[in-house]
Amino acid sequence: MKDLDQLLIPIDGFHIIVRKSVYQPSDDTYLLYDVTKKLLLRRRRVAEIGCGAGLLTLLLAQNNIVLATDLNLEAVKCVLQNLKTNKLYLNADLICCDSLKPLRESKIFDCIFFNPPYIPTEVHEDIAWSGGNEGIEVTKKFILDSIKHLKRNGKIICVLSTCMNLKKLYKFIDELGLKTIIKSKKKFFFEELYVAILERKNLYSNRANSG
Repeated sequence: MKDLDQLLIPIDGFHIIVRKSVYQPSDDTYLLYDVTKKLLLRRRRVAEIGCGAGLLTLLLAQNNIVLATDLNLEAVKCVLQNLKTNKLYLNADLICCDSLKPLRESKIFDCIFFNPPYIPTEVHEDIAWSGGNEGIEVTKKFILDSIKHLKRNGKIICVLSTCMNLKKLYKFIDELGLKTIIKSKKKFFFEELYVAILERKNLYSNRANSG
């Protein structure tokens, strides 16, 4: 008998089960997924903050070692189930937590991914979509936490939206010494979505000076 509280999504050979209380893959998910596929990451240590049902975690776990986190325990259970179903369980670790808070401040990741909640809200409503004041508060927190755990040449790959106060967010990113590279974008009726790569601005100049 089919479980009415679950949705099965087949994509690229994966079979993704999405539980009722877990964020369902949407346009922003698939945009990040498509960019990640093109990165062709191999043998990297990567993390995903806010893994949801685990579509991106599964993609990354095919050829990398992944840490996936989510504040929603049902999401973590859902990803664990999907990893086992798709025989990728040995390539990923899961933690139910806020961002990367339980980790020690060590520079261990080559890439950190997130599709943050970005809808502007004055009060906390739903962790799946409430982005806080101006839609950027959660994103700012994820960026700050990511920097603590990225290798020197590491990258943040994330979703941004015109629902956010992007002007203020870009200024925040710039003041952290990061540059923003837009890798993909897609326009919808009510917003435009971007996938951005954030990396340290002085990375290449330092390489040139040391060469």
